Amino acid sequence: MRRWSVRMLAVAVAASATVACSATPEQVPESAGSAPSGTLASALGGTAGSAPVESPASTSADAAGSTAVSSPVGSAAGTDPATVLADRPFASTSPFNVPVVAAPAVDPDSAAMIARVSRAGLGHANLVEFGIPIYDATPDTPRKSVQCTITQWGPCPLADESPRPIPANAEPGVGRDGAMVVVERAADTADEYFQAAPDGTGWTTGWGTITSLSGSGWEGGTTGAGASRLGGIIRVAEIQAGAIPHALVLESDTACAGSSRPPAVKTDGESTRPDCIPEGARLQLDPTIDVTAIPDITPGEVAVAQALQVYGGYLIDRADTSLAVGFEVAPDATPANPGAVYTQAGLAWDYYGMPHIPWDRLRVLQTWDG
Repeated sequence: MRRWSVRMLAVAVAASATVACSATPEQVPESAGSAPSGTLASALGGTAGSAPVESPASTSADAAGSTAVSSPVGSAAGTDPATVLADRPFASTSPFNVPVVAAPAVDPDSAAMIARVSRAGLGHANLVEFGIPIYDATPDTPRKSVQCTITQWGPCPLADESPRPIPANAEPGVGRDGAMVVVERAADTADEYFQAAPDGTGWTTGWGTITSLSGSGWEGGTTGAGASRLGGIIRVAEIQAGAIPHALVLESDTACAGSSRPPAVKTDGESTRPDCIPEGARLQLDPTIDVTAIPDITPGEVAVAQALQVYGGYLIDRADTSLAVGFEVAPDATPANPGAVYTQAGLAWDYYGMPHIPWDRLRVLQTWDG
């Protein structure tokens, strides 16, 4: 639902030049045995699949055994995996919250799809310009009138249920999507805004919806695939804890035009290439890789990679880049700095390409539930 700006492209070029001397995915060592003690799944109370994964770029199989998903990086002060798990939205049965099953069926076109989506060797972290500002609301949060300006998309739940809780310090994302999410746990709701802006004493938004925090997160949110805008977003606290207890959300210029697959309910994809990926497709990183052994990998990249091994990621939006990953905007973020937590985790600038994750070792699953 968004395009890359000129500034975004410039930052991406600079980032690529900066990491050119770092280890590439081809230099990544693989594990060849049973999983080390203390996997991400066990730390979060879940289980990871036990079957090895065949690399999309190779027909050779790894040694049989348990998945080698390594322990997450050490928790930062004040945040631990149990805390981020408790804060995770949506039902435990949500496609966002169910780990990938053991030995899932792989899409027969996975190798071609992954070759296309991983062609740059980068997965850009949307930390600022196209990051998602997320605010908490309580019954005492001021209620503001909300008007929707895009009428051809049908009824607008935010306008129909106006006024809505909007904190006084709320600011939409600075990118052209103008995204914003307001979570009111007491009401079991997440208000999702697309192209939001304050307007006098109220607010306008291109379109917006109200999502149940106890639902699936796929009831028709403000993303191209109809997923919740809150769903799959990597939170600041999760990077601080070194554990992401849910599937991620991905964007790509290779999203298929006119077709999607469950759990997606629609698509905004535009690609007509034979190696396009339908929105709603679940991608998983080879879980046999010991990502902690990758040279120069940052703590933030470890957390992202381990989540992709255990939970995978869903393609939910088109973009003007090969691959991007959704993050929450940090409260201390500026245009020049994504914030202290991200920076300390090695995600040092907006659109950081996370080049140490072996993106060519992703695979596209045939169905989201195996």
